[in-house]
Amino acid sequence: MDIPDPLTDFKGYQASLFKALTSATNASNAIPVEDLGFLRTLDRTFAKDLDLSSDALLKVANNLTGHCAKDIGLESTQKTNDIDDVNDRFSGVIDVIDGLFERADVCMDEMTGKLKGKDLSNIVKAQTQVTQFSKTSSTGDTLEYKLLHASNVVRPQLNFKDRVDNSAAIPFERKITIKPHAKVPLEKQAPITDSVIASGIPPAMPHPYAYEIEHITYPDHLFESREPILYSSFDDTEAIWVDTEEGLEQMMKDFEGVQELAVDLEHHNYRSFQGFTCLMQVSTRSQDYIVDTLTLRHALWQLNEYFADPKIVKLFHGAQSDIIWLQRDFGVYIVGLFDTYDATHLLEFPHHSLAYLLKKYCNVEADKKYQLADWRIRPLPQEMMAYARSDTHYLHYIYDRLREELLAGSGSNQNLLRAVLQRSALTSATVYEKEVYDAERGLGSGGWRYLLTKWRHSMNQQQLNVFKALHQWRDTTARQEDESIRFILPNHMLFALVERMPTDSPGVIGCCNPCPPSIRRNAQAVYMLIQRAKADALNKDKDSDKKPAMVDGSSATAAAGTPDAGISVTQPVQKNKKSVEVVDPSVFDLDHVHQQREQVVNQLAARTSVLFGDKTDHEQSKQDIDAQKIANHIRATVTIALPVDELKIKAVHDHADIRRQQEQQKSSSRPAVAEPEEHVYAKPENRETKKRKKDDKEIITVKSLGTKKSRKIQ
Repeated sequence: MDIPDPLTDFKGYQASLFKALTSATNASNAIPVEDLGFLRTLDRTFAKDLDLSSDALLKVANNLTGHCAKDIGLESTQKTNDIDDVNDRFSGVIDVIDGLFERADVCMDEMTGKLKGKDLSNIVKAQTQVTQFSKTSSTGDTLEYKLLHASNVVRPQLNFKDRVDNSAAIPFERKITIKPHAKVPLEKQAPITDSVIASGIPPAMPHPYAYEIEHITYPDHLFESREPILYSSFDDTEAIWVDTEEGLEQMMKDFEGVQELAVDLEHHNYRSFQGFTCLMQVSTRSQDYIVDTLTLRHALWQLNEYFADPKIVKLFHGAQSDIIWLQRDFGVYIVGLFDTYDATHLLEFPHHSLAYLLKKYCNVEADKKYQLADWRIRPLPQEMMAYARSDTHYLHYIYDRLREELLAGSGSNQNLLRAVLQRSALTSATVYEKEVYDAERGLGSGGWRYLLTKWRHSMNQQQLNVFKALHQWRDTTARQEDESIRFILPNHMLFALVERMPTDSPGVIGCCNPCPPSIRRNAQAVYMLIQRAKADALNKDKDSDKKPAMVDGSSATAAAGTPDAGISVTQPVQKNKKSVEVVDPSVFDLDHVHQQREQVVNQLAARTSVLFGDKTDHEQSKQDIDAQKIANHIRATVTIALPVDELKIKAVHDHADIRRQQEQQKSSSRPAVAEPEEHVYAKPENRETKKRKKDDKEIITVKSLGTKKSRKIQ
């Protein structure tokens, strides 16, 4: 097949390249890597072809890496000659690929006019930046820019007035001390149950507004049909930035008399174990507010005066996470929630995202590229301010449209609208609880069992022990340093350490590329942890390495009561090979087996009488005792054979009889051939000879031309 020219037909060339890469990848994945060594020993031709293919592929990789390295300004990379070179110099390949990605980004920015032409020879690899903003095009439209994880931002949690507690043993302490709009008093202490006493762990506090949510009386305007109120122009209005307590008080004064509040949050969880809220967007029908929750974290509990007011409808889209974050960070609770996400499900919309609703009702194209941005950045760029504001600016109008459709599709009892409110009430009643780490059984979304089942890695007993030890170390370190487990040790690096089980500190660092700061600081501790885990595995039952069991989510869940139930423990996995069953040698010790049978017989035979107990009125005679011993011996030596339905014994023959029958069958199947008679040698004097008969003198002519004649010899 002809390859299209990339200069004239780039799309065709791209499709051809992708197809070739896909075919090569599928073919590579189909190769049983574990069996290559075995297959090489079976076929020398296959081994030779495999070596030739490996050399050709390695040569292509060396040439490609060398060309790309020169193209992006790197010095010529060292060539790789074997598998050890591939493992040791893989970081160099990563540097080349990073440089290619950065070069491609810059070229794309230049092509679209976002950047002016620049020398690309100095671009070696991507540098970590807080923000990289694009310039504005000639039309004045805001163009795309990239946001990476900020490495030069002071950690906001260091300035929090409330201490961050990541410990698993201490339950979450709610921050609410005053309960506005209360129908029942605020409980100061959690109820003590039997399960709490048995576990020894202090109980978590219940939801302070559980009663109010369950017995809420919604305002009448919620069920009244009215014309939707159009939103104000996004470009002609501006949001108010709130980062002081005075600004917070003024914002709450503006909330007086409103019937709805649209709320959304921006969250960060990469440089924090539990995560924290960085921004809160609140919109009335006339004004948008953006609250800096990093500086006002300690004062936002005052919002309960409005957020817990059942007369004010709180508008969220997908409030499940927002409800949790409000409780955890500020002690703020929602009473009177209307979740537009639930409304899209009741109305059976084809899509349920906020972007779909913005396009459907407001004809606004939502740009969600900032969802994963680092919202800790201060001062907040205008582009991010606009993105955050758009989440709540249009939500009032969307709510009006959804409410009208729910009322139109309901009966006289407003059943659809009330169904949405019921679902939203269940969401608002969610209680935040800290994640507890189960080191023994690995349960929970953050447990080692969930990760092992998800990634489906096969391990032997040593690797499983190392995996559990590293997983627990990662969780403990993340809690202590208030970092996410992804920042401490990403999952793919965790499995790389488990697979290689390095024996020194440089080996630990070599398994992680790029090496996380926590691993670099604790390389020696991690190496020693791996060695201890391997030693502990050797002290366990030797048979554990021989039990193959594939990872199965159902089995792991069903057998969660045992620590290693449903976990893949193989040595190592080889396809199409039967596992060898390890048999206890004691089963061949006949004396030991006989003693065990005697013990079982004594336990079964020496029963206590229900009527007479263990005493009898008469003494056993010697004959009875001997008979009892014989019976016990018979019971101990009796063996039971399982019946086989299709197997029926017709006759029993001796081995010699079977051979004789087989020979007879062979002889009867073909004509009999007389065997030569055997003669015993005898000396001439001992031989008995018969006298030779006299020869007949008569000559018989077989054929003659004339008449037959006969004569006798004289």
